[in-house]
Amino acid sequence: MNKPSSSSSSPAAPWLALAWNHPVHAWVSVPVRLVVGVTFLIAAWPKLMDPEGFAWSIAMYQMMTPKYVHLLAVILPMVELVTAITFIAGFRVRGAAVVMCGMLVMFIVALLYAFIHELEMTSCGCFTPAGAKALSEHRETVGTGLLWRDVWMLFACGYVWLFDTGRWGVDGWLRSRKRSTKDA
Repeated sequence: MNKPSSSSSSPAAPWLALAWNHPVHAWVSVPVRLVVGVTFLIAAWPKLMDPEGFAWSIAMYQMMTPKYVHLLAVILPMVELVTAITFIAGFRVRGAAVVMCGMLVMFIVALLYAFIHELEMTSCGCFTPAGAKALSEHRETVGTGLLWRDVWMLFACGYVWLFDTGRWGVDGWLRSRKRSTKDA
């Protein structure tokens, strides 16, 4: 498991090591992985089905040139899908958590940019690629609820990155198989 540095001789060090390595982390991280992973799966699917519509949603942020918008519209949903599947399955869970944290930071920066520049959008482009196409029909500013959702998921992925060893998932199964073949 993860162990903080034991070079500290403070009285809090044994308590910190106990809290850091507490078995409850393995149990708490599984539902966190499921909620965040399913959210990413649900978000990736419509973007994969309509990359052109997703490109429109990305373009609404007015943060990059069309050449990069189309590239991102094709690559990002695939990265979301693969990362969500590995995150849920517990395969290379810490690597998946780092990738998800990176994507969430990117989403948070994009939302903050939209807030700062007061961009009027019907959708952030998170769960539907067609949100930007309907801009003329509905003039709404993307709400801060989306920002708080992404911040919550960032903290959740950070928790998994720090504390989930993959015990309940493919990583744990692979480790147990490796030990059983080593013992045999």
